[in-house]
Amino acid sequence: MAQALQIKEKENKGLKRSFEVVVPASEIEKEVVRQLQQVSRNVKIPGFRPGKVPEKVLRQRYGQSVMGDVINAAVNKATTDVLDKQKLVPALQPDVKITKFEEGSDLSFDIELEVMPESPTLDLAKISIEKPVAEIEEAKIHEALERIARSNRSLQDKADGEKAQKGDVVRIDFKGFLGDEAFEGGEGRNFNLELGSGQFIPGFEDQLIGAKAGDEVTVNVTFPKDYHAANLKGQKTRFDVKIHAVQAPVIPTMDDAFAQGLGMESLEKLKDAVRDQIQRDYDSVARNRMKKHLFDALDSACSFAVPEGMFKLEFDAIWRQVEEAKEQGDPAVKGKTDAALKKEYEAIADRRVRLGIFLSQTAGRNNLQVDRADLSRAVMEQARMYPGQESKIIEFYQKHPEQLAEMRGPILEEKAVDFLLTQVTLTEKKMTLEQLMEEQESESFTQTPADHAGDSDDQDGKPKKAAAKKTASKKKSD
Repeated sequence: MAQALQIKEKENKGLKRSFEVVVPASEIEKEVVRQLQQVSRNVKIPGFRPGKVPEKVLRQRYGQSVMGDVINAAVNKATTDVLDKQKLVPALQPDVKITKFEEGSDLSFDIELEVMPESPTLDLAKISIEKPVAEIEEAKIHEALERIARSNRSLQDKADGEKAQKGDVVRIDFKGFLGDEAFEGGEGRNFNLELGSGQFIPGFEDQLIGAKAGDEVTVNVTFPKDYHAANLKGQKTRFDVKIHAVQAPVIPTMDDAFAQGLGMESLEKLKDAVRDQIQRDYDSVARNRMKKHLFDALDSACSFAVPEGMFKLEFDAIWRQVEEAKEQGDPAVKGKTDAALKKEYEAIADRRVRLGIFLSQTAGRNNLQVDRADLSRAVMEQARMYPGQESKIIEFYQKHPEQLAEMRGPILEEKAVDFLLTQVTLTEKKMTLEQLMEEQESESFTQTPADHAGDSDDQDGKPKKAAAKKTASKKKSD
């Protein structure tokens, strides 16, 4: 009869557990003998027939490597057995340390772990969340159609001698100078610039209004004080500009023929498609607002201790972003001490882990599952983000199933959010898309410095203005 595993609890405090485990020497020896017999059937040793190699010879040649495999397997199996017997769900991989082992003796090791806390069951009906609603106005559809028409414009050369106006496109050569010296990156040829687009730094485009094809214009501008290139910050510069052509935009007529050119049956069908897209945009922003307010409510209602290991992993990931942001001079961290930043981001890390656990356990309690169709939709959404490369994105996930598996967590989390939004009390509130977007920009969303990453000028030295701030992507529990 196999000797029983010996388990002694050393610590049971909060979420921390510690055990001393002893695997009997007889069990270790039994497994060593079994594996040596397996080796004997597969190895060829001169002077011995396969399967007839004496155990002593096998131990001399393979004993050390077999013993290592047996110890690793014994520790893994015993650890699993302990967790099963104690009915423990570890928050992270348990820390295992062998404390004693000599050949022929018992194997002793310690297991240290933190268990996953049990999040509270809430009376969700007591949580009240506003649900933004709106009717899509015809004026908004008309504005969207005008934008589509403008984006499908053509350009027509203006008559000789006709002056450039705001909205026209000029094809230019330009060269920038600091004093009498040309500066690196300040030159371009046959560049198409729409006047009034704000593509170049303030003042540049305005000085080309009124120019004609064939003109040579001197443009004097001062670079912004926050320009990314140190040698150009706040500097007065001169650009010599040659106008090759002036073209006026020709906006297509909004009719059935135009709609058919876009692949729609008629103008009415195009309007329907635009209305549906506006509604989807609205619903997306509205859901983000509800999700934010839901998380705020859950943050107050779900108060429980989180595993230190999970908290540390989350905080360390955030702090790496903070360090990068400090190096880049990000305004989100500028002027703050490390102590103040750590206090701020420790609270964020705790919130993320706590709400992550709650969402995961909500999904489990309500049997929410991620199926193949969910994963397929997620892959298609990823593919649509890379126009022209959709097939490559799909092929990537087909060849890397481990990357596909990583999508399960975020998908399950969103399913949990959708479920919770069906359980809380929703109160409708009329809001326009503009109001939603304005609130999103002005409200104090919790962000990591990484949310500000990517703000830079388009190309070094060229008279481009700083890129507009990106709408910060909200993390799962921000």
